[in-house]
Amino acid sequence: MRGQRGFTLVELMISLVLFSFAVAGVLAIAVSLTQGFREQRQAVATETSARVPLDFIADAIRQASPAVSDFTKVQDSVTGSIGAISMTNNTTAPDRLDLIYASGGVVTSAAVAYNSFDTTMTVVDGSQLAAGDYVLISNLNYGHLVKIDSKSGVNTLNLAPMCGTNQVAQTYPIGSLVIRAQHATFSIGVDLQDSVPTLMMDPDSDGKEWDGVTDAPCKNSASAPAEPLAEGVEDLQVAFGIDSGTDGVLELGAGANDDEWIPNVSGETLPVTLGAFTGTMRAVRVTLIARAEQQLIGAVNLFGRPAAEDHAAGSADAFRRRVLRTIVEIRNTGVSP
Repeated sequence: MRGQRGFTLVELMISLVLFSFAVAGVLAIAVSLTQGFREQRQAVATETSARVPLDFIADAIRQASPAVSDFTKVQDSVTGSIGAISMTNNTTAPDRLDLIYASGGVVTSAAVAYNSFDTTMTVVDGSQLAAGDYVLISNLNYGHLVKIDSKSGVNTLNLAPMCGTNQVAQTYPIGSLVIRAQHATFSIGVDLQDSVPTLMMDPDSDGKEWDGVTDAPCKNSASAPAEPLAEGVEDLQVAFGIDSGTDGVLELGAGANDDEWIPNVSGETLPVTLGAFTGTMRAVRVTLIARAEQQLIGAVNLFGRPAAEDHAAGSADAFRRRVLRTIVEIRNTGVSP
């Protein structure tokens, strides 16, 4: 019957073509959304993985130089290094941050006078200290960081040998504070398995980092290796806030040597010795730049590592990044409000 006539072959072909275009459009949108969500998840995961170690570093800075107001008068008896807060600045690569800080809130006091060359230390309560721990003994003016090799009883600590010939002799009377502490170095290395830039922590600061740099004048053959803190972190930049005017305010500027942050602009250099700052070091600014694990598909040279402090920007690439920054006032130096 004429009223029941169906589609012609041409009409069916045209309908199939139009339907194919509609399906292709929906699939293209779905693929684009999926790719966008995946890239966003990577960026968020990268920022999250870097934020936790940034908080950890900030806490370490707050606890740096425990019970010693002058951080330049703290010495590590094991590594031979001097200073509770120091950095290695690099204008063409990531910086390195070195800290001696209180760890775990374990505090006791000396039951017997201690000389920095002694091989044993007797404390009032050593129940929370164990072999392998580090303690810092302080008379409030000077401090020595020592490592516990073993214990005789509960309160007698047998100490690791002192390193080198540059040790400064110091006597600590009965009642001197003994604080469990740690000496760590933070730097950027490369994961040898997948070549991903990684924020590293050397937990005893006397080992060799993945970049091949020996941290301290003395290298202990039994030192702990550097540990990864966060994958995808490609830059660590550090600046010191020096209150040269002693007015309690850290001035900001844009050019070399025109403010109280150093080294935040190319052309500035750190003093050779820790005690050569003109003014009081009040704060530390730490910047981490985290990079996504994978490059964006089709995004050829749209991004690149941004400049941070005195480290110039990197070449263009297709990696998305997140910049995390914190300013930490140094609590134990007596200048923090």
